[in-house]
Amino acid sequence: MHDVIIIGSGPAGYTAAIYAARAGLRPIVFAGAITAGGALMNTTEVENFPGFPDAVMGPELMEKMQAQAEKFGAEVRFQDITAVDLTGEVKSVTTDEDEVLTAKSVILALGSEYKKLGIDSEARFSGHGVSYCATCDGFFFKNQHIAVVGGGDSAVEEATFLARFGSKVTIIHRRDELRASKIMAQRAIDHPKIEFAWNSEVAEIHGEQKMTGLTLRDTVTGETRELDATGLFVAIGHLPRTDIVYGQVELNDEGYVVVDHPTTRTSLPGVFACGDVVDHIYRQAITAAGTGCAAALDAERHLVALEDTDARPLGAADDTALAVAVAVAEERGLPVPIPEPTDHPKGNPMASKAPAVTDATFKAEVLDSDKPVLVDFWAEWCPPCRMMGPIIDEIAAEMGGSLKVVKIDTDDNPMTSRDYGIVSIPTFNIYKGGELVGSVVGGQPKRNLVKAINKAIGR
Repeated sequence: MHDVIIIGSGPAGYTAAIYAARAGLRPIVFAGAITAGGALMNTTEVENFPGFPDAVMGPELMEKMQAQAEKFGAEVRFQDITAVDLTGEVKSVTTDEDEVLTAKSVILALGSEYKKLGIDSEARFSGHGVSYCATCDGFFFKNQHIAVVGGGDSAVEEATFLARFGSKVTIIHRRDELRASKIMAQRAIDHPKIEFAWNSEVAEIHGEQKMTGLTLRDTVTGETRELDATGLFVAIGHLPRTDIVYGQVELNDEGYVVVDHPTTRTSLPGVFACGDVVDHIYRQAITAAGTGCAAALDAERHLVALEDTDARPLGAADDTALAVAVAVAEERGLPVPIPEPTDHPKGNPMASKAPAVTDATFKAEVLDSDKPVLVDFWAEWCPPCRMMGPIIDEIAAEMGGSLKVVKIDTDDNPMTSRDYGIVSIPTFNIYKGGELVGSVVGGQPKRNLVKAINKAIGR
């Protein structure tokens, strides 16, 4: 039984890990299979985090926090938690590999996810003109008219970044003035490439294979008009990722975890929450880090109150913990856990080690291959691409006899990317007999990608 399990990463989860590790609690951090590092993995320059006067890239900041946590003894696993039981004195969590772990305390750093427009055509054009990550996909919209939906700091930051690539950027906002901070708003207003569609909302997205334009609706008059943008970036806020704890810890009407301020205690003893999953007001990296610190201190005090301050060896058997883990596993039809320590080396989130192909070698290596081929369209600067690296390598190892796996850098090989309509990365194309037989866009859990591959190649 572990002392502390942290579900989630980002500035909150990694800070909690740093403090818990330095306290000798040897926490396990479930950073997420494709969401490790949280929202900052999809940002560019972070100018307001203390200690970085020249700014720092969001992914770099998260990698430094992860390294600092690991330096003090935290174990970071790039896995998702699929189920939890937090109600008893002994907490249990189930991983996406069907492993059940138990702990005396759990810290929830679940973060949030992108809020979507909610119109039918949004899903159809996701990855084909509609994006939620300017850092990932802005490169593909060079010299095009780009639209950004939203009025807060995130929307303005995305618009400013996208102006590096687009011929023009139009910010679409439901109101007649921005909600962003004054300095961010003024930056957008002063930018020569940024225009505004005030009192407007997206009514429809048009196109065939990819987006070719938008219909806007006036929020005051109801009148509609067309916008000739070929890229749409949605930045209208976030929703807390609390589905996994629904019905166990208390949530407010908006779905955020309720804590006993100024502590991070939730409605369940031994369960603490921090970061964006509790904060719908400030939503800053520094405030998330602060609550992560508080959560680790609260967890430590909880363990002291249990009069069990000595951290047990990781994986060591405990009769009560093992009984709970076995019961949970049997109830869910999962493999019954054994008490021996189990290592789960997941490596760091980095690009796949699959062989690289180029524009010049694509035909010979992919189209002329006698095996089906999975092609990972990626780029070095793309955080989700790097996060998918270990997953791609696992698939290559497991399906090596029936599937060839390669990667192609979209920056260095624009012709192949253009020929296959790549406008969002990562994109995973599946080829068989020289033909494109399947495609998956964006970061995906391993099981989803394997399912798509098997369907495409008829396995």
